[in-house]
Amino acid sequence: MAKKKEIGYEEALKSLEALLYKIENDDIPMDKLSAMVDESMELLKICKAKLRGAEEKVEQSFHELDN
Repeated sequence: MAKKKEIGYEEALKSLEALLYKIENDDIPMDKLSAMVDESMELLKICKAKLRGAEEKVEQSFHELDN
């Protein structure tokens, strides 16, 4: 099984925005729409993980400053 390339927050967000645009503006068959929703969920998970990671780093930095 091939490894997926890890993408950054900005790339995931751009892909998510592109999918949303297509969903809102194109006439998409149900099977393709379902696949697009699945892809959107994966992109959202990536964005959420990246944001949580950044939040943890900020909190850790503030904690280190307090000590």
